[in-house]
Formats: sequence, structure tokens, C-alpha cells
Amino acid sequence: MIPWFQFTVVYFGPIPIQVWGFFVALGMGVSLWMIGTYTKNNPKQKNILDIAFWTIIWGFIGARLGHVLLYEPLFFWQNPIEIFKIWQGGMSSFGSFLGAGLAAWYLIKKNKFNLKELGDLFLVAAVPGWMIGRVGCFMIHDHLGVHSNCPLAIMTPTGPRLDMAWLEILGMMPLALGLWITRRKILQSGTRALIILAYYSALRLVLDFWRATDIANADTRYYGLTPAQYFSIVLLVFCSFWLVKIKRK
Repeated sequence: MIPWFQFTVVYFGPIPIQVWGFFVALGMGVSLWMIGTYTKNNPKQKNILDIAFWTIIWGFIGARLGHVLLYEPLFFWQNPIEIFKIWQGGMSSFGSFLGAGLAAWYLIKKNKFNLKELGDLFLVAAVPGWMIGRVGCFMIHDHLGVHSNCPLAIMTPTGPRLDMAWLEILGMMPLALGLWITRRKILQSGTRALIILAYYSALRLVLDFWRATDIANADTRYYGLTPAQYFSIVLLVFCSFWLVKIKRK
């Protein structure tokens, strides 16, 4: 079992560094670096990096709006100014996917790039970036799960619990390894993007059953499922349909 620790702010001399923000920024940097590396010989590299940058920005906007609308709508309706206080937390993973996905679709089409090819590139680069960002969540423990004596649990002040960010990192490792091993394998454009989305949706659908319900700010449930689980089901069905269609071709 993992001993309890929590790092929210560390100091670099007199400068306070927000741990969660640092790892999120680091993950974004790694993803952009990967995209830049893959496109170094592309004469339109700058345009691609611009699209990737704005995709990330809109991903953040979608993450915040997703949380506001799906997780605490009544609170934010009564306290609208709180919507802008993102440093206090409150981001939705699937809100991020939706915001980033719509922005990427619009910008890629506007700049006349191949949607499937850039979709593969962006999502492959997003996997390690996402995992690094989740390290920040693990450091501050903002996604605690149910009480458990599992060896992967962490000994919190209220007893041993699962940490969903930690489990998500572990769950993403096989995907990241598989992408690395098959990086030179030629697949139909769009296939890798669909695999990544289907894999994450299935992982999140399962993991959210272990999210804590007995803590402050526990994830909202609708008929027993979190908003992320409903999005996971829809996305998993959508991606599975297209993967089967590609396989048949």
C-alpha cells in the first residue's frame, strides 16, 4: 500500500509552483514536442502546431464548461463568478475531449488538412501528455476512490482508498506501450485515433465505478452513473462501430 503524501504547492526559491498546473503544462509541452517532431519535415509544420495549440486551449475551455454544466450546475448558477476561478479546480475530462475535438475538427477543415491523419497524430501525442497531466492529479489526490485494501491503494487520512488518477495512469500504460510497439505499422488513417478513444472510454467506464461517493465534492451521479460514464458509453459504441467497419474493409 502506498503511504500518504500530498503536494499541492512547492517552492522554487521564493516562487510558488502549483504542482497540478506544472504537470498539466509539462504534459502539454510533451504532446506539442511530439507533434513537432513527427512533422519536422512537413512544410506546414507551423500551421499544424498552431492547430494543436488552439486545440489544447479549447480543450481547457471545454473541460471547465463540462464541469460547470454537468457536475455542479446549481452551484455555478447561484455563483456565476466562480466559473472563472479555475485555480480552485473543477475540470471534466470528456468536456475537454469535446472542446478539443470540435476545435480540432473546425481548424483542420479550415486549413484543409486531412482530418483522419491529424486526428491520429494529435491523439497519439495526447496519450503521454495525458498521463503526465494525471501525475499532477495523483500528487494532489483530487480524484479519490472507494475504501480498499488493494496493494495499489493509498493510505489517506481517512483510511486506505484507491486513487483514480493513479489507476488511470497504470491503465493507460498498456495503450502507450502498444502505440510505441506498433508506431511503424501502417494502418488506415483514423484507426489509431479510434483505438485510443475506445480504449480510454472503456477504461474510464470501469474506473468510475470505484470513485468515492462519501467525500466532499464527490462526482455527481445520474441514475447511478457519472457523466463521464455516459460519455464513455456513447464514445465506445461510436468508435467500436467504425473500427468494425474498417476491419471489414
